[in-house]
Amino acid sequence: MRYRAARALILAAALLSSASVATGPAAGQVQENQRFSIPAGPLNKALIAFGRQSGLQVTYLGAVAAGKSSNGFTGAATRQEALTSLLAGTGLVYTFPNAKTVAISPSAPAGVDASVVGATVLKKIIIDGEDNGVVATDSSIATKSDTPIVEIPQTVNVVTRKEMDDRAVTDFNSAVAYTPGIRAIDYPGGQGMPDIYLRGFRANSQIANYRDGLRNGFNAYDGDIEMYGLERLDILKGPGSALFGQTAPGGLVNATTKRPTEDTLRQIDLEYGSNDRKQLGLDFSGPIDEQGAILYRMTGLYRESDTQIDHSPENALYIAPALTFAPDDATSLTILANYHKVEKGGAEQSLPMDNTIFDNGIRIPSSLYLGIPGVTEWNAKTASLGYEFSHEFDNGWTAKQSLRYTHADIDYTSGWIWDWPTALYDGHYARIGAQQRPKTTDAVVLDTNIGGDVDIGPTEHKLLFGIDYGYYNGSESRTNSTNYITVDVLDPSYDSSGLTFGSPWADETIIQHQLGVYAQDQIKVENWVLSLAGRYDWVEGEVEDHLGGSETSTDDRAFTGRVGLGYLLDNGVAPYVSYSTSFQPETGTDFNGEPFEPTTGAQWEAGVKYQPTAWNGFLSASVFQITQQNVTTADPVNIGYSIQEGEVRSRGFELEGKAELTDALSLLAGYSYTDARVTKDNDNASGVSKVGSRLSSVPYHQANLWLNYTFGESVLTGLTLGGGVRYVGSSMAPMDTTTGEQVKVSGYALLDASVSYDFGMAKPDLKGLKLTLSGTNLTDEKYFTPGFYSDTVFYGNRRTVKAALSHKW
Repeated sequence: MRYRAARALILAAALLSSASVATGPAAGQVQENQRFSIPAGPLNKALIAFGRQSGLQVTYLGAVAAGKSSNGFTGAATRQEALTSLLAGTGLVYTFPNAKTVAISPSAPAGVDASVVGATVLKKIIIDGEDNGVVATDSSIATKSDTPIVEIPQTVNVVTRKEMDDRAVTDFNSAVAYTPGIRAIDYPGGQGMPDIYLRGFRANSQIANYRDGLRNGFNAYDGDIEMYGLERLDILKGPGSALFGQTAPGGLVNATTKRPTEDTLRQIDLEYGSNDRKQLGLDFSGPIDEQGAILYRMTGLYRESDTQIDHSPENALYIAPALTFAPDDATSLTILANYHKVEKGGAEQSLPMDNTIFDNGIRIPSSLYLGIPGVTEWNAKTASLGYEFSHEFDNGWTAKQSLRYTHADIDYTSGWIWDWPTALYDGHYARIGAQQRPKTTDAVVLDTNIGGDVDIGPTEHKLLFGIDYGYYNGSESRTNSTNYITVDVLDPSYDSSGLTFGSPWADETIIQHQLGVYAQDQIKVENWVLSLAGRYDWVEGEVEDHLGGSETSTDDRAFTGRVGLGYLLDNGVAPYVSYSTSFQPETGTDFNGEPFEPTTGAQWEAGVKYQPTAWNGFLSASVFQITQQNVTTADPVNIGYSIQEGEVRSRGFELEGKAELTDALSLLAGYSYTDARVTKDNDNASGVSKVGSRLSSVPYHQANLWLNYTFGESVLTGLTLGGGVRYVGSSMAPMDTTTGEQVKVSGYALLDASVSYDFGMAKPDLKGLKLTLSGTNLTDEKYFTPGFYSDTVFYGNRRTVKAALSHKW
């Protein structure tokens, strides 16, 4: 395995060099006549309809089409003829930077090649990551290349920067709170990455967390997500192994980092809110040289904040410089770096049900800290450095390479109630112990691919070939306290003077290498779209036990794939069906000492997507069934050991709609039904089987609705009102494996709102100044989510309000 990184780089170089012999259609080649039916109206709506009916990706800056109208076009014509008619009288022109993309731009000044203007518009959109308000119509999460979402044969949800700002998002949980089919467990005062469930499947060890198309990390406690530094979130539902390798069956989430912009950006954000939250954010970007070939961005944040949990801060320092070098329209190199320091409390905060959801004694306050101040804490320092390189060859094929190195130092001492799963000791006392678990990790992830278009007879092929490599090295020790402290939950006083720690009971280094090769073909035949993708992975792991002086290793290999078929109707409706698979390495060994094989997942999905031609919106509906096999269950022969005979199944359906109903009113709506349960299991030593039981923390029902309205020219000019409600149905706590009991935790509905005022709309002298007041759980609903263990829960997030003042110039 020591040579695998070198092999990956050699293969990557081979892929890049192969681009020189790739072939594809010339940009802007003449097309045959086709039917168009585009009504007269706002130009942006006409261009959306044209893109849908022509099969082209239409790119332009929002300001270019703002306020312009089109006479529309109906009849048979080439793409060029239809475009000429649509743009008549607008003062805009079109160019074809490549065979599948048309760029709309102002007419070029005298002596300037119009193709240069169009290519500049395209480059600006790519670098800026501009999206269409709260509605996103393209994504690369499923295909590793920009693809219209309507052509992707799986469910894709996108949370744009505009949506985050409308809802005044502060963390990952609030960012995805209005997305169906994903549940992030509310865990105030908790440590590490968000605990997320996608279509019923929990995603541990960051196996579902990606950043800029690369896996974010390999351990849940290696870092956190800072939403201020992101442009958008793309969420793929169902297996994504066909292109990404080892993933959870329920899907994955990709976060896109803020990139340098061609236009000068200067923004300062000040926040103050509940729990004495104080935050300063800085975001500066623009060109460095006169030609605009070198761009920079510097994003920074400093936060000091308490939380609803005593002695549990949420302090952060985030610095993310970025630099883009684009010497011409075909080549771009972006360097991305960040440093993230986070300080949080170290208490696990698993609370006994008897003293929370049941009235079996004293109710534990939502502020109680189940740690030891000055002892238990989670302090993480994470730094990363990487780059993204892209080059388009003369034949239209594009080679891309992304790399990131990450180092993390984790100072973590956790605290928990000593005598689980009993209720409070002597009525209202909690015995709290501690565990020291410092950790240091290093990770390298690399992805290289080349893609282009080829026409074979009546079929159009969008091909992609790639290879990626991942390396992880993490060292951690664990040492328990030999005793505990006793705390009165109604009048907590923490005396740690007598607390002592023993010798480490674990001290190990985990090393993992992953290498994967993949290929994809997106085939178009008239209105049909056939998507084929396949991948083969090699995953090798080593665990070095420094206490026992032993070493164990695993060697897993897996082929995964996806096949999907869709039909693109001229009115924007696109039904589809797909089948996709996944694999996920499993830790542990059986009775014979043999390492467990990876679990495997398979999903059937059918649905319909609708991208309207007359208004800006996107609607989707899907039904699915995911089956995960090779799940560990009790060994019926060798008591106390496990074998891989278990199975889990999740089935349900999802609905989502996002729309700019008018220039002033936008809407977000979603609903999901998920039935996730164990379908195969063996009896354990207590004679308990999990067959038929629901997976913990997964509600049957989730629903949300958000409306945002901006007042036009009136006495209320500059005022924007937003409000929403999100409902999460009841879910089950983990099963008690000795009794077979599974407790239901009640659902809840939460009310959120945001009010903002843009001073510059009424007074031009104050352009760029904006004040926002926002709140979540405004009725202060007391709710709980299932804990990590049976008979435990977490308190939900109580009401929070904040004020934010931003200045952008």
